[in-house]
Amino acid sequence: MRKPLKKRIAFVGGGLFLLVSLFGFLFFDAFYGGSNFRTMQDKISSLDDFEISALEDVDLTGLRDLQASGGMPPRFFDLKRRLSHIEKDKIIVDAIGDFHGYVKGIPSNFFGYARPGPPAWRHALRRLIWTGSPYIRPELVTSAAEEAKANGFEYKSFLIGSKFVTDDKTIDEFVTFIESLPENIWLHFHCSQGKGRTSTMLVMLDVLKNAPRVSLKNIVKRQHLLGSPNLLDNELWENGSYTQEQLDNRKKFIEDFYEFVCQRKAGGVQLWSEWNRQRRAA
Repeated sequence: MRKPLKKRIAFVGGGLFLLVSLFGFLFFDAFYGGSNFRTMQDKISSLDDFEISALEDVDLTGLRDLQASGGMPPRFFDLKRRLSHIEKDKIIVDAIGDFHGYVKGIPSNFFGYARPGPPAWRHALRRLIWTGSPYIRPELVTSAAEEAKANGFEYKSFLIGSKFVTDDKTIDEFVTFIESLPENIWLHFHCSQGKGRTSTMLVMLDVLKNAPRVSLKNIVKRQHLLGSPNLLDNELWENGSYTQEQLDNRKKFIEDFYEFVCQRKAGGVQLWSEWNRQRRAA
């Protein structure tokens, strides 16, 4: 083979490799649900801030009975694969309050559609490749509810906060929703990153089902070991996106919600809004 031909082949091969690598770099997360996905049946593993010996002290009572998972906005191809062994009706529980939906099957936040100002270079490139334009194309956005139903999931949304205090009415609605579910239902909770709001909802579910027989400390610890942030840790994070007030408020809400559920199961006030009103008036 002539040297010029070999050079051309090497040049073309190198170009194709770079093109495929760039596409993979830009779009891998579009089809993969990310490392934040977890189910309540996952193996408990140690984290940096928990000694391996401490795992023996985690109370798993009722955890495996929770029919739930959590993570980032669903990439439905990936989510259906991950939950293919679950022979139950499934409901997407969405905590995102910002503008969001799906663009040709991919979550719109992947393209930075909810971000103010000009798009980051990676978002502009993704938009250009996927939609033919570096600009937002709202006519291509399918609502999260429509996308869920098209993929065989039911859909429910709650404006649950992690950086803000959730209003009483929403908490009442969330409690009613959880308690009205039939047995044969699987819930998949999500927010933008599968962390703050998703973790808050998973802890609330665990509390509703397992308090007071499991302590709040154990509920938060086991959710943390499954992949959630430690919601009782209000130490300000280095380079974190939360303020001290936000971390304090989140911790207090989780503690208050546990107290509410315990007194509720003992025959006390049944509505969070009423319990909270009485507490504030005291």
